[in-house]
Amino acid sequence: MQQIIKTYQDAPSNIAIVKYWGKKGLQEPQNPSVSFTLSKALTKTNVQYELTDNKLNINFIFEGKEKDSFIPKLNFFIKNIEHLLPYLKSGNLFIETENTFPHSSGIASSASSMASLAKSLVDISEKIGNSHTNKQVLISEIARLGSGSACRSTQEGWILWGKTPVISESSDAYGISVNTSVHSNFEDLQDSILVIRKGSKAVSSTVGHSLMNNHPYKQGRINQANSNIAKLLKALGTGDFEQFAIICEEEALSLHALMMSSSPGYTLMAPETLEAINRIQEFRKNSQVPLTFTLDAGPNIHLIYQKKHIRLIQPFIKEHLAPLCEDQTVIYDEISMQTN
Repeated sequence: MQQIIKTYQDAPSNIAIVKYWGKKGLQEPQNPSVSFTLSKALTKTNVQYELTDNKLNINFIFEGKEKDSFIPKLNFFIKNIEHLLPYLKSGNLFIETENTFPHSSGIASSASSMASLAKSLVDISEKIGNSHTNKQVLISEIARLGSGSACRSTQEGWILWGKTPVISESSDAYGISVNTSVHSNFEDLQDSILVIRKGSKAVSSTVGHSLMNNHPYKQGRINQANSNIAKLLKALGTGDFEQFAIICEEEALSLHALMMSSSPGYTLMAPETLEAINRIQEFRKNSQVPLTFTLDAGPNIHLIYQKKHIRLIQPFIKEHLAPLCEDQTVIYDEISMQTN
């Protein structure tokens, strides 16, 4: 009788405060990064594995439809993790996945999708009878080999990925939680995503990372990120939101400056992005309400603030920022934080 193992796993997307930009080796970062996971933006994954002697065969369904175009990427991913999960050399693998958030909304789906898949594949390995001494590290490392930032989506809360002298147990191979050293000021952050433009990014993350290989400011960026990691971890530990905001915005704008100054160069912000940033900074100056923003490699803005300021900030979003968004689309999310 053929053995069939089933599992369901989900994983959140994450938003980086100190950005990972540029790769080395096999999906390792040029610089360390820190992110927090979101609460509502999840990828839900059902996986069924059938144990056979045949070479591994993969079937993939995304949001109810077969997506054969993703099979080559999955095959490449599986090849890279066979040494970690040898059972994947044979059998039939059925993957069905869906997101709780809309596409092209400024929320990275690759992080949550590869993290949920990594959790699923490790769970199947255990159900087959394999034991893994450090399961969390293994899941994060496998997720990283699918999508670098996915290693920051395998746990909740604040995750550090990349070797830094600030934390001895940090690693380029997997992400680690830094929740225990985070002040309560950062345990209830709200993330309101201003969807300035819907649709695919002008340049893929893979191409964007490759542009850093010969970038004239590569070493300066690595130095900047390492410095900001130390500053950010200190701010998170002391509860210093003002310093957090300075780092947050410096990192966001530096990412876009790197893209504009690469060869070829890309301008990923829209006019409405710049107008929204101006309005955010003006509101903060006039109201003295602490809030900040970040961006990934696209035009959409993540507005970040503490839960206690919702009544002041969300009316501002609806009146002054939503009109700048396509179809006035704003997605309201928040940090997903472990409570234990």
